[in-house]
Amino acid sequence: MQCGLCKVKNCSTGQNCPGLQPAEIEAVYDTTDQQLMMAAAKIEGRYYMQLSRLEESVKFAQEIGCTTIGVAFCIGLANEAKYIVQYFQKFFTVHSVCCKVCGFDKHQLDLEQIKADRYEAMCNPAIQAKILNDEKTELNFAVGLCVGHDMIFTRHSTAPVSTLVAKDRLLSHNPLGAIYAGYWRNKRLGLMD
Repeated sequence: MQCGLCKVKNCSTGQNCPGLQPAEIEAVYDTTDQQLMMAAAKIEGRYYMQLSRLEESVKFAQEIGCTTIGVAFCIGLANEAKYIVQYFQKFFTVHSVCCKVCGFDKHQLDLEQIKADRYEAMCNPAIQAKILNDEKTELNFAVGLCVGHDMIFTRHSTAPVSTLVAKDRLLSHNPLGAIYAGYWRNKRLGLMD
């Protein structure tokens, strides 16, 4: 499949390029997936182009009946996480955990450091997930976790995870800035229209 390079996107009008049978497609979705898909469709249908991602996240969590949610955030977005947690607390019990939780030394796992001559606490996404699992969160939100750390967090989280903020240190946490800005897209990434 090369959907990213397809010029027509006829799937949006019903074309089935892989040729999967309806029963094959339905079999992929278990009851949890179906619940999440139904809630996502309701939020999209009811609030299309009306709510921010933050507001949609609240509506989604309410739709699936969450009362307790988790926020796993990067220390570099601690201020933003504070506001996100304050907003979520209007609707839910919220547990939040910083990426540097436990203050574990990068040397303990032989990890490369930004500056080798000083102490660096490693990011700890597996422990972020463990802490939120122990709190029995029903839905978790990732806020600016590093590439790779977000994968580890998602892998270890018992609750479904949604990314609220994608880390991009260079482009103000807006990864699509590299695509939208002609200089980045054309000169830095070598992508042409």
